[in-house]
Amino acid sequence: MESVSKRLKAHYESKFAEFGASPRGVDWGKDEELLLRYQKMLSVMRPQADTTVSMLDVGCGYGGLFDYAEGHGVKFDYAGIDVAENMIAYAKTHHPNGAFHLGDVLHHSFDRRFDYVVCNGILTQKLETKIREMDQFCNALVHRMFDLCDVGVAFNVMSSKVNFMADNLYYRCPLEMFSFCLDNLSNKVRIDHAYPLFEYTVYVYKE
Repeated sequence: MESVSKRLKAHYESKFAEFGASPRGVDWGKDEELLLRYQKMLSVMRPQADTTVSMLDVGCGYGGLFDYAEGHGVKFDYAGIDVAENMIAYAKTHHPNGAFHLGDVLHHSFDRRFDYVVCNGILTQKLETKIREMDQFCNALVHRMFDLCDVGVAFNVMSSKVNFMADNLYYRCPLEMFSFCLDNLSNKVRIDHAYPLFEYTVYVYKE
């Protein structure tokens, strides 16, 4: 699984060095698609009273989700973690109100827990990784996210219910992903497969 993180690190550092703080800098497509994904990540949050919720953004990149949330008046205690060193350096410089960590979430030691943990994009990209290894990485990452949360998690995966598959992307059957979460995490699972992208977002909540 460390090899997956190393491939992702090299890939995203290269993209960011070439394209900077933009959708192409995190290897996404159009601006509106990236904004839709941010919206889906924030949809994990349940209505709160007057308390401030905390969120960990796994694969936070240059802090795009944090930008989006601030621009839409979302108030939370935000932290992000990423393996891409140049992205984290940018995020720390441009987002002083967030806490950004350089490291692999599977091995990083946090001194706190979070209400919500989200992962936008990491589990849609496999690069040259074999399917079985990527499945193992995905399962371990989702387990780790759920261990770190007190309320719930959200993450997206490319859907296998498509008529074309790109070699570099990670596709997983939504029914298989749903069953994995039910069997290993919680019976409070919701999948959003209804938005106009070739992916779905999974929401899993604590009992």
